[in-house]
Amino acid sequence: MGTDPSNVLASGGRKPAEGTLSPRLAVSHPGCAPSAGVRPPLAKTARARRAVLWAAGFAVAFNLALGQVAERYVRLRDPLYGDKRVKLTPKLRDGKPLVLMLGSSRTGLAFHGKRLEATYPVAAFNYGIPAAGPVTQLVTLDRLLASGVRPSLLLVEVLPAMLQDQGGPPREAGWLYADRLTSAERATVIRHGFPAAAVNKRWRESVLFPAYALRFQLMCRINPSALPWPLRFDWSRGADECGYGSLVDQTPEPADRARRFAQTKAEYEAILRDYRPGGPAIAALRELLDRCRDAGVPVRLVLMPESGEFRALYGPGADARLAAVLPADVVDAREWLPDDAFNDGHHMLARGAEAFTDRLGREVVAAAVK
Repeated sequence: MGTDPSNVLASGGRKPAEGTLSPRLAVSHPGCAPSAGVRPPLAKTARARRAVLWAAGFAVAFNLALGQVAERYVRLRDPLYGDKRVKLTPKLRDGKPLVLMLGSSRTGLAFHGKRLEATYPVAAFNYGIPAAGPVTQLVTLDRLLASGVRPSLLLVEVLPAMLQDQGGPPREAGWLYADRLTSAERATVIRHGFPAAAVNKRWRESVLFPAYALRFQLMCRINPSALPWPLRFDWSRGADECGYGSLVDQTPEPADRARRFAQTKAEYEAILRDYRPGGPAIAALRELLDRCRDAGVPVRLVLMPESGEFRALYGPGADARLAAVLPADVVDAREWLPDDAFNDGHHMLARGAEAFTDRLGREVVAAAVK
């Protein structure tokens, strides 16, 4: 039998031990030239290093560019505000008095602008944003004023639970995160009790690493249904041209309504049982009222309708303590609707929204725009 030259080169005439690389693979073996078509390892390493550097450079450039865009384009940073701002724009061209309402999801499901416009010579818009309290409302108002929006009448929802003095940050600090804010808006939330270190850290991340920090906002532009409801930012996209949205289930079964109210009770009972409004939330509400006065914008505060079982959650003395921190001319609509107008004790069904808007039009809007 002939001797395999490769074995001779590898072992000096002896058969290589099992597992030893053949010189055909071990191209760097002393005295062996590289096989045809095989790049030396150093060349491969250099090419891989260049690819990594290019990828890293692209990632850095992309994040820096996206961070600058997010800082200037509020619809990317805060779709809950931005998507409604786009819907509001055509209303500003009508030349009619603008009746605009700020509030939480309660407002979002309650203020039926189309219905108001059908009765009064106004343009009506619903700026309800989930979990919005006075700090979020103040930020929203400042954005609107800065963009030239001056309502003829501004209605502002008062959500009592958001006014609770917790001895620290206001409750809405758990929902209004700094990745939704511009650099200048950080000062507003910090001034009203949001922890400065957490706010600044999260805002910096949204500018330096926006592809990660704004991932939920970005995902909601592509495929919002891929995210669980608490992480989604598409609430405002589903609103009509007046900013109003309605629940999918408009005929809940009694068992469903009872189950949903049980969830509501679990969220609010402890807060309302020993209800003591005050602290930074009240300071934010007063600053909002001052801002309206300085801008010449007429404003009315509105306590939104609640079911009887929800109102029963308030502890003794709660109404008096709430009244003590609010102006005397608050629109108290808490008892305007029957219990079956709600989905869960405080979020209205469409029939509740229609009845609420009709009465609000008669008692507040008609006098303001006559």
